[in-house]
Amino acid sequence: MNSLRVWARWLFIIPFALFGLLHFGPIEFSLPYVPAWLFAPVFWVYAIGVFLIGFFISAALKKLDGLASLLLAALLIVFVLTIHIPKAISGDFLGVIASIRDVCMASGAIIYGLFLAEDKRFTGKLLLTQGN
Repeated sequence: MNSLRVWARWLFIIPFALFGLLHFGPIEFSLPYVPAWLFAPVFWVYAIGVFLIGFFISAALKKLDGLASLLLAALLIVFVLTIHIPKAISGDFLGVIASIRDVCMASGAIIYGLFLAEDKRFTGKLLLTQGN
């Protein structure tokens, strides 16, 4: 069971490193996802790349990975609220798919923080409130 836990950790965190690295590829692929009302769109593309890689590093090193996973979940929910739902409302079906995907990933990040994270300084209190 421990080997499954190790595999689950790596299968969850590696894609975020890849997503982060993709933010440093050709900028024209990422810019359409930045809301028009947000200033300095190129900055935000690179900043999100740094945040995603930061989560990977935190999880890989098992340092503050509980906190990093909760912050990742919050970031993904912000994406849903500010990017994907507005696109879905405007009739873009990809916005619906992206909303579902990011809610699933945010849920996974919360589950990671509660049950797989090694550094539970910030998530331990959440576990206590659930009666575990």
